[in-house]
Amino acid sequence: MKVAIIGAGFSGMLAAYLLEKNGLKVTVYEKEEYIGGHCRTFANKDLYAELGTVFSFPKEIKELLIELKVDYTERFVYRNFVDENFNSVEHMPREDVVLLMDELARLTVLLKQYSSSLNDVNYGYIHEDLLVPLHQFLKKHDLKIICQVIAPHLSSYGYGNILNTQAYYTFKIFSLDIILSFIRGDKLLFINSGTSDLINKLSQNISDIRYSIEVNNVELIDNKVKVETNFSSDYYDKVLITTKLPRDVIKDDLYNHLMKKIDTNPFITCAYEVSNSKLVTTYFKANLGKKGKIQFFHTFKKNNRIILIAYAYGTIQKDLVNGITHDIQSLGININHLITAKQWYIFPHLKENNLTQNFYQDISERQKISNICLIGSLVSQPSLSNLYLSVKNSVNQILDDYNSNK
Repeated sequence: MKVAIIGAGFSGMLAAYLLEKNGLKVTVYEKEEYIGGHCRTFANKDLYAELGTVFSFPKEIKELLIELKVDYTERFVYRNFVDENFNSVEHMPREDVVLLMDELARLTVLLKQYSSSLNDVNYGYIHEDLLVPLHQFLKKHDLKIICQVIAPHLSSYGYGNILNTQAYYTFKIFSLDIILSFIRGDKLLFINSGTSDLINKLSQNISDIRYSIEVNNVELIDNKVKVETNFSSDYYDKVLITTKLPRDVIKDDLYNHLMKKIDTNPFITCAYEVSNSKLVTTYFKANLGKKGKIQFFHTFKKNNRIILIAYAYGTIQKDLVNGITHDIQSLGININHLITAKQWYIFPHLKENNLTQNFYQDISERQKISNICLIGSLVSQPSLSNLYLSVKNSVNQILDDYNSNK
């Protein structure tokens, strides 16, 4: 069985690794000259820092790191919040903590009635109550304090703000377990040499990766799938698509309809070397969800050297980068120099007027009968831990079908 995978981010590389490990012939197509997608780490002497939009994740992915012999550590992340005047403030007033506990209990009961929409790893059928923006949903159920818990993380990790992001996406991304882990301040997992180390270990087990090769046509012909690039044309038994493709590349009306409707959020990361030693992850409460404004920063430290990575919505422009620099310096942080600024387009999703109850369910039904399949963040919330579970499920289904048809 020959399988093509379009996109060499984490989902594509993981799928290729799992399929090849089970004896299938796999080809990975990547339009960039590098692999890994958002898993981008840069090394600065003996200091590793994440330039991508991920830097830590819960424990679900641990078994993969152990299998690939990727070194990791688990540690607490301390969080700081600042207001519009750059003064440190509490995440929420102390008197609101008691109210929060009551709201969490009510939210737990409330979400049980939507379990059919929220419990699957992948996106699927959406209850109509969850199609509205999160702020509207929480306001309807008088859950004001929950907003204060979710909003910083929702906007800071690139998922938008509570006024626009639908309740469905939010509760798929921030399940009750995730919300509680933020409140408790649970340990998070960090790869010692960065997520690029994970990608490199995956690539060492994949035979056919094609770099700087953009796919411009995916078409079902008889019982094979034709994959065309500017340089070649090949036929496969199955094609897995992990990334948004330009319009009309996929010659399938349903999938192409999805590609036309998918939006992403423009997001940038700016890496600085700084000289302050006592810095913790810091959220800018006044900026949450706003374009052109820093959302938060995280630091990487080793041997008295500190790299600060700032995250913001928008496209790279001098004024935006200068604004991020100004806000960091307003906290009294001494910036030695800007290392780099990187543009990302993250969180594939449908806006409120495009998202329907059956949209993802229709995709799921097509996957069962088509030799063209969507995997990864196109059909699942895009944290590494969740993508790991989602891609494993997709691969296991392919392997089951392959073995049953032998």
